[in-house]
Amino acid sequence: MTKNQKLVTLSTTVKDSLGYLPNCTAEQIPLVAKKTVPHSSAPKVFWNHFVNFVNEKL
Repeated sequence: MTKNQKLVTLSTTVKDSLGYLPNCTAEQIPLVAKKTVPHSSAPKVFWNHFVNFVNEKL
């Protein structure tokens, strides 16, 4: 995921008539990544969770 990459578009039921949500048209709000997140693998994520569990719970 890279910075400013569009992730999804959020649909709302209430229009922003006051202008608090920039870059929005009617009831659609684009959600974009605030920062770049490096790619990870499943074993690495599992290992990190396991190590955190051992360090915090045991």
